[in-house]
Amino acid sequence: MNVFKCLLTALLGAVMVMSCEKKEQEKKVYTITVDRAAITDVAANNPGVEALVITTDAPYWVLTAPEWVTPDTKQGVGGGKSTIVSLTIASNYKNEATTTYARSGEIKISGGNTSVTVPINQLGHTAVVDPNASIGGIPNLAEFLDFVNTVNNGEAPIRWMNSKMEVELQADIDLSSVEKWTPIGTVVTTNGNYASSVKSESGNPFTGVFNGGGHTIKNFKATATLEEQETWGLFGYIDHATIKNLNVEADVTLSANGTADAGVVVGTAAFSTIENVKVSGKLTSAGSTVGKRFAIGGIAGFLFCEFNAAEGAAYESFVKDCEVNLEVNIDGGANLANGAGCVMYGGIVGFATKADEDTQGRNHIQNCVNNGTMTVKIGRCSGIVPTCNRATYIEKCVNNASQVNTIENGRVGQICCNLSKYSAIIDCINNGDLTTTDSQTTTGALVALIGDDTAYLTGGEKPCNTATILGCNTSYLGLIAANISKCDHISDVLVSGKLGVYKADGNHEMYAVSNSNIMDFIGTINSNYKDKVTNITYVKLNPDDPEPETPATGGGIDDLDPVNDTWN
Repeated sequence: MNVFKCLLTALLGAVMVMSCEKKEQEKKVYTITVDRAAITDVAANNPGVEALVITTDAPYWVLTAPEWVTPDTKQGVGGGKSTIVSLTIASNYKNEATTTYARSGEIKISGGNTSVTVPINQLGHTAVVDPNASIGGIPNLAEFLDFVNTVNNGEAPIRWMNSKMEVELQADIDLSSVEKWTPIGTVVTTNGNYASSVKSESGNPFTGVFNGGGHTIKNFKATATLEEQETWGLFGYIDHATIKNLNVEADVTLSANGTADAGVVVGTAAFSTIENVKVSGKLTSAGSTVGKRFAIGGIAGFLFCEFNAAEGAAYESFVKDCEVNLEVNIDGGANLANGAGCVMYGGIVGFATKADEDTQGRNHIQNCVNNGTMTVKIGRCSGIVPTCNRATYIEKCVNNASQVNTIENGRVGQICCNLSKYSAIIDCINNGDLTTTDSQTTTGALVALIGDDTAYLTGGEKPCNTATILGCNTSYLGLIAANISKCDHISDVLVSGKLGVYKADGNHEMYAVSNSNIMDFIGTINSNYKDKVTNITYVKLNPDDPEPETPATGGGIDDLDPVNDTWN
């Protein structure tokens, strides 16, 4: 019995000793060492493989890592042995144009009641932003204003170009928040009254292609007083440029203290094209403080072309397929002249000319339409272009805008006021009533003065005039041209509409015009040029109307007292 007790006691003691030893073993903390304290600045692109050397006297170890880090093994045997673990890092890079952020994590090795962490950091990618890199067009107001500043700083607007290298609007642009407008292409010119030459004296013109994409510049509201040789518009000065497919909603007020040119769309267009542009809204002017040219246009103020003899090339300008619908109110201010130095307005262009007098190279105003109203007191005003100073063809244009002009001693015509050297009116139509109220103002349905041997006018298949023309100067009043002083020819013209003498009380004296007497009413013809005027035919607007028998009173534009009040 005693022996048994002794054996049992010994057995229990051994078990207790083994249990204590096991508990001591479980409580033991082993060591883990890693050869790197951190893995930093891993490349974003093509990061490659990183390595860790793990050494531990623990029986085993386990490794965990971020999802973008792939170890070749996640566990191993310790016992004092070293293990090399390869870590494959995923790319943190998309493409050169995409910015990616740096990322961080940690690698953890655990075993033997201890653990070690190794921080890991991978770099991001910062896309190199090229300020000139194209974004394909102008998407909003902020980018549009950046485009304006870029042009005016003399830099190329590549950022806003499409695949055709055109600056293109991608949306309508609302300028209502812009307090003072600076034209695109702010330039001081050498344009004089007669403009025998033109160039940008200082500043940076726009020289590219601006494609409106059919979008609209809205709330173009501006007030500007132009100084000597300043040119102003949405675009100030364009040179060998194109403006196309654009709509402009405007409300502009203009005046000048010197020779200046202004247009809703372009101030000066030199050797350039303006195509498929539509303008609507209001244009108001207090005219000029000096006796110098102030040319204003619904599209462009000043249009210029040239023949470069050294290059043997003609650089022409075009305004085509444009439409204007403006309420126009202009008082000439201190400048009430009627010559090349006057205040002048044209529904399409204000002044068109050329650097020399040769026959090569033209300005072309084609297929344009002017609508709205023109209530003015200026020396020259017309629906298309008042002054064709040199080398300008007006082709297949239509004026629908009525005009009331209270200027003293002006030259007024609904298509053109002065048709001069190497210029022509070809198949144009006036549908807008015209009234002038001064006894010295020459008044013509199409043109006031044709004054050069190289100028001509031809008609088309429709009557060149359908409107009522009223003037006080009975010596120079006509259904074609008030004064045909000189011309190359006037031919093949159908004429219609009414002609009369303006009376302040509204009882206008109307002429009885018919096909048999039409030559008496087309305007005054210099006797030396009568044989230059051929094939003129009067057409009744309503074929059922009887032939007039005697002069009649009434008709035309009614009482103009409210117009007179406008200028008081």
